[in-house]
Amino acid sequence: MKKLLNVLFVSIIALNLSAQLVTVDQVAKIIKQPEVIVIDARPSADYLKTHVDGAINIPVTDLCTTTPVEGTLKSSSQLATVLGQKGITRTSKIVVYCKTGVNAGRMYWILKHMGCTDVSMMDGQMQGWFDARKPITKTPKTLKAATFTPAVNSKINVNKAYVKTKVSASGTVLVDSREKKDYDAGHIGNAVNIPHESMLSGTKLKSVAALTTLFTNAGVTKDKEVILYCKTSTTAGLTYFVLTSLLNYPNVKVYDGAYLDWSK
Repeated sequence: MKKLLNVLFVSIIALNLSAQLVTVDQVAKIIKQPEVIVIDARPSADYLKTHVDGAINIPVTDLCTTTPVEGTLKSSSQLATVLGQKGITRTSKIVVYCKTGVNAGRMYWILKHMGCTDVSMMDGQMQGWFDARKPITKTPKTLKAATFTPAVNSKINVNKAYVKTKVSASGTVLVDSREKKDYDAGHIGNAVNIPHESMLSGTKLKSVAALTTLFTNAGVTKDKEVILYCKTSTTAGLTYFVLTSLLNYPNVKVYDGAYLDWSK
């Protein structure tokens, strides 16, 4: 009976992980399971100082390039090589985290762009793990290399030419996730400004009710195509996570070139 209860408990935890926003406690309970891969998306220097015990490190910048625009994605083949070398497959059960949610959001969007089927984000990020007094370490973790076979979802990644056709479209709303001062200094068309910080309470995301109000009050509704951008598509990734994973918006895209590309 005890063995059966343990099996049922592990099964329940696995089911809970299917939610795309998971708690620190949920991650702590499943991190030792071999099918679970926890990714620390912070810079390597931060990871080496201390990280979630059991997490591997993939700095989100390792998946981006400086040409033709700083911060844009590497090619799908390059991304597949990096992810495979880190031991990730398209069907891996993945949890991402960082310091503030920004790099984790960018990582989440990249993984979904590459066709990953099971990606979650840890609410509270590294600070939440610290606050809960969960195990930490300075020792890096590596996984055996795997073969990552991409199934690129090109619909969620748009370019400058596409955005130009949508700037004045009544069925499309552009969301600028930069700070207000950057938005005020210049933005795309009639884009609305929803700074990524407005979605957070500390390092945790606000409630679904609060997030729903935030976006609907800005005119960002589910019946519209939503195009997200920031300076280098980093904070836009966190907004993508919120809209698609928590609020179930059906038609959300990221302008990967972002404002740096637009203002060239």
